[in-house]
Amino acid sequence: MLGGGDPVITTDITISVDYIDKMVADSVAAVDRGFESLKIKVGKDIGVDIERVKAIYAAVEGRALLRLDANQGWTAKQAVFALQTLEDAGVRLELVEQPVKAQDLEGMKYVTERVHTPIMADESVFGPTEVIELIRMRAADIINIKLMKTGGLSNAIHIADICGMYEMECMIGCMVETSVSVSAAVHLAVAKSNVITKVDLDGPSLCQFNPVVGGVIFNESEITVTQAPGLGIREIHGLQALAAA
Repeated sequence: MLGGGDPVITTDITISVDYIDKMVADSVAAVDRGFESLKIKVGKDIGVDIERVKAIYAAVEGRALLRLDANQGWTAKQAVFALQTLEDAGVRLELVEQPVKAQDLEGMKYVTERVHTPIMADESVFGPTEVIELIRMRAADIINIKLMKTGGLSNAIHIADICGMYEMECMIGCMVETSVSVSAAVHLAVAKSNVITKVDLDGPSLCQFNPVVGGVIFNESEITVTQAPGLGIREIHGLQALAAA
């Protein structure tokens, strides 16, 4: 219904902010598990953030791409300082996600114009209207689509189509979600793979176990869509009906 595409996509995995040694160890472990893209959480202390990224880059260079998620943690000038420092140190990043506050579109534009690293808008974009404004301002290089932000597939499809018109890349992301809701995002990513070129759907990988039988198959970094109808879910272990009021 959404369109065709390669039924297999590859996701990154999140490395939570922590002590440098712990983040390096977590990054190396993720690469050893087969992940080729790591989303590094930063935005706490800019000086330590720079050292975190340098250490992780040195540990996995040539084995994995790094994506930074600053979670609105920097000012525009701090973001430019941090990214120029990393670029000058030879650190090559695939992208930086939401370096400034969501409402600070001028700040996002300021950063985008002054660094070589691609800048991705996340919290700044909830629907098609914000996408159009970001494109008009040239305030970001990539748009992060999340079904929990857009309110479902319809607006997400609109965003992908708008970005396709203007040749702007998208990432498909998720919140802290199970494989049920993430499965819908996977179908969208497959259908719109000409625009959605980056995948951040590691929510199910971070869960202790997956109670879902059928549906999209999550195997570490590899995500596979089956030929089953709909989301393909046949059963959810442990699911209980709510008592009638």
